[in-house]
Amino acid sequence: MARRIRWQIVIAVLSTLLVAGLLGRLALRTASVASPLAGGAYVEAVVGAPAQPIPLLNNPVADPVGRDLGALLYDGLVRVGADGLIEPALAASYELDPSGTTYLFNLRPDAVWHDGRPVTADDVVFTLRALQVLEQPGEPLLAAAWRDALVDRIDADTVRVTLSAPYAPFLSAARVPILPAHLLAGTPPAQWPESPYADGLVGTGPYRLAELREDGAVLAANDAYFGGRPYIDRVELRFIASPAAAQAALSRGDVTAFGATADAARAGLPATLRASAVPLDAYATLSFNLRDGPLAQLGLRRALAHGLSKDALIERGLGGWAAPLDTPILPGSWAYTPEVRWYGADRPTAQALLAELGYAPGPDGALAREGEPLAIELLVDGEPTRLASAAEVARQWGELGVPVEVVELPGPELQRRLRDGAFAAAIHGWQRLGPDPDPFLLWHSAGALNYAGLADEQLDALIDSARADAELAARSADYAAFQQRWVELAPAIQLYQPLYLFAASDELGGTGLDDPNSAVSRLLFGAEDRYRSVTRWYTDSYREIDGDLR
Repeated sequence: MARRIRWQIVIAVLSTLLVAGLLGRLALRTASVASPLAGGAYVEAVVGAPAQPIPLLNNPVADPVGRDLGALLYDGLVRVGADGLIEPALAASYELDPSGTTYLFNLRPDAVWHDGRPVTADDVVFTLRALQVLEQPGEPLLAAAWRDALVDRIDADTVRVTLSAPYAPFLSAARVPILPAHLLAGTPPAQWPESPYADGLVGTGPYRLAELREDGAVLAANDAYFGGRPYIDRVELRFIASPAAAQAALSRGDVTAFGATADAARAGLPATLRASAVPLDAYATLSFNLRDGPLAQLGLRRALAHGLSKDALIERGLGGWAAPLDTPILPGSWAYTPEVRWYGADRPTAQALLAELGYAPGPDGALAREGEPLAIELLVDGEPTRLASAAEVARQWGELGVPVEVVELPGPELQRRLRDGAFAAAIHGWQRLGPDPDPFLLWHSAGALNYAGLADEQLDALIDSARADAELAARSADYAAFQQRWVELAPAIQLYQPLYLFAASDELGGTGLDDPNSAVSRLLFGAEDRYRSVTRWYTDSYREIDGDLR
């Protein structure tokens, strides 16, 4: 009996220890967090190579790798903050006078160039005046925002910018990367690419250039960075020829991470990697010509809106790799209003609306009114996702009894037809919309890119008000009303928002790209915006208990 009791005691003790060990391991896994350590290296495979990394000359659409380098090496007066809003960067603060036309930027006293020289107002004035006179700026629309501004040096630490009229989106334009006057003054911008500066790329950013080769770039942490030294000591960008080759390098463990548009990057990624698909500040839209023809009828546009399932279009045409949209204001923007929704995909409702307009099916099922068949010519360029979208639109509207002829055009020809209003409907895209959602160019009656020919006094007034009022709350209210009115008018169908896929090994932390509570996971302002919080990225870490274990 005693022996049996002893064995029972032994078994009970061992069981208790086993359970305690399992619970302890579970507690550590669930209640511990990775805390970053300084050090380590980060290697990213990027597709392509930089054509022109000097920021003012860089075309971000044609040269994304050059823009990636710029995001790590340079700063502007302001930047996009962790919350997605504009915050000071090289400027410690900024002030706007009561007229809404004069900005004072007060520079940080601790901002220095990578060569140790202090950043001064001379650098800011030099950069912005150079931007104003560039014959071929990398971003023409950004340069246009500065074209008529007066830029003055008040003292070594203060710059004044005077606008001709209040312009609330201006702060977004103040993200222009600042260049060093002491290294570039006296050299015409056209000669910058061949100057010694092009090999050195001295900036103020969180990383400084250590080496630039044909196959990659090596960057070292900037110990004197005003925003705090980055955790990661060394960043290497490896220039890879194709997404498939970059994926292979990531799968082999040769690099830490790889990113590309989601439709090009998803296939073949190992399950052991963390992959995050983040929406970009871009969209594809189907514009109607509101000037004449059947699509000038609001009722027909609404019927076609009900007759198109964006979810089905994204799934069938794009393999699921895009996000549906309701309005021109992107989800993740401070101005987005989730309560404003587009017309729900509902074929019976679409058919009823078409019948109310007098359209009836003929023997072949195609709709006609008073003997006039309803048919739509849909223009599109050869970009694969837009071309696939056009085919899906034709399929869905064809099932409604509305034949659609898809006409593929070269990009320049499509743009000419859009500018001239020589179209009935067209699918096209907008890229790099930026952190300020100002829709003037695209949807104001005086907007140069208002291809639909939309002209509505209420909409114009809302856009004008949001451009003039610097208060974010007032602008947000204007944009909420703008979105509601835009949906009522249905001048276009916002088809989808492209996604950026970022895949990384488990050792990389702090990016926020896979954190649903992080603003960077909801919207990227250009692919280079993935580096928004790069100073907090880490590859070395230790685990510590988070909170009480009870």
